[in-house]
Amino acid sequence: MKGWTMPIQQASYRGVRFDVVSVDDNLERATITHAYPFVNGGDIEDLGLNPLTIQLQAVFYGEGYYTDFKRFLSALEKQGAAVLVHPIRGRLQNMLCTSAYFHHEADFVDYVTVSLSFQEATPAKPIFLFNFSVLGLIDELLTELEDLVDDALELYGTFMEGISFAANVKSRLLGSFGALYGCFEQVRDLFDMDKKKHVISANTPSSKDAFRQQGGNAVREMAGMIRDGLTAIANRDDLTVRAKFDEVTRTVKDLLEIAPNLSNGKNSKSNKLKSLTSSLTAQDTKEMFCAIQLLTTANVLKIATQFIEDDSLIPSEIDYIVTESRLQALAALNTVRALVQAEQNAMTLHYVKDDFGLMSLSAKKQTGARQLQTPNTGLYTQAYNTAEKLRQQSHKLTQLALAAINRKPPLIIRRVEFDSTIQQVAHAFYGDYTRASELLRLNPHIRYPNFISRGEVLNGYAK
Repeated sequence: MKGWTMPIQQASYRGVRFDVVSVDDNLERATITHAYPFVNGGDIEDLGLNPLTIQLQAVFYGEGYYTDFKRFLSALEKQGAAVLVHPIRGRLQNMLCTSAYFHHEADFVDYVTVSLSFQEATPAKPIFLFNFSVLGLIDELLTELEDLVDDALELYGTFMEGISFAANVKSRLLGSFGALYGCFEQVRDLFDMDKKKHVISANTPSSKDAFRQQGGNAVREMAGMIRDGLTAIANRDDLTVRAKFDEVTRTVKDLLEIAPNLSNGKNSKSNKLKSLTSSLTAQDTKEMFCAIQLLTTANVLKIATQFIEDDSLIPSEIDYIVTESRLQALAALNTVRALVQAEQNAMTLHYVKDDFGLMSLSAKKQTGARQLQTPNTGLYTQAYNTAEKLRQQSHKLTQLALAAINRKPPLIIRRVEFDSTIQQVAHAFYGDYTRASELLRLNPHIRYPNFISRGEVLNGYAK
């Protein structure tokens, strides 16, 4: 008898092979018939093909048939579509076994007949992008965090504008410039950046406009150094995600200590720095402290957003990163509110001339009440906008964390069935030994991953 003119392929599903006796393929088209009164025939509308349906008659036989049959049953119990190797048509993607019928007969020893029905599963194309999708939240949050840095720089400029109207404008300008110079030098030294590339002039500005321009450029340059320094730490390859975030927060603490240390005489290495910062007080450094805290907070939120995007993070690590980031944002929010409140509580002032050649202010009292004559620098409005953005982005970071946690399978408790290593446990739980590192992160109490005792209870994902 002449054989098939084309090669017959070995049938399999999810990698489990089986022999096929017969194959029936069914291809149907979905249609709608529009019939009209007193008109012969009908208008048939083509709606596309229905799912491909394949019916197979498979057999397992021989002395080892039961082992192969059990493997095939295990493959059928797995959820989702997989690759079906058709004896004639070859590999068919996204095939789902919708029914299986097994038949044994006493006269046929070590022989089982399996009737299988497969349907092609076509993944639905997304129509809407939901607001709580992880990727959508990440893109939205990263875009708004860039705006937060700009708001922080504008808020610092607004503070400096208010200093220009202070009663002791000369000493305030000198003190603020000394704080700016000292913080710039210390930030550059902390990240070990090029002193020729990142330079601030040590010459004190001679006018109010020169102070605004020089100070604004220096703070913008310092914001770039903070961004580059923290990003370099977050991109280190020799640390885990948790360790990288801890290193970022440790560096942020060092940055936040720069301004207070200048007012008490610490961190003054060079002679020029000592001459400019020797008489600084906490009043002189409070604006720089607020600016540094806002800039570091914006970068911490950005780094946390990028870390949460990593699929390898477990829920406890996501919760830790979000909690620390929100605490950082809360501290920055309290600093902004306290600084604005201090400015609002200042005495009512009016313009006078002093020997510095700039407009300053002095207290003016009126009978029974104080007349408000403080210039409108937009401080309260700018501070309110910055604080609101900080609150909103902290809230969106929490939403992102919840979405990232919810996209993972549920956590369940599993019992180890035999003495094994963590790789063997991962293979037993998931059929994938490479998920051993995931089990270690979910079970930080494991001290000896090569000696897992039988009966030990471990945390693991449902699938």
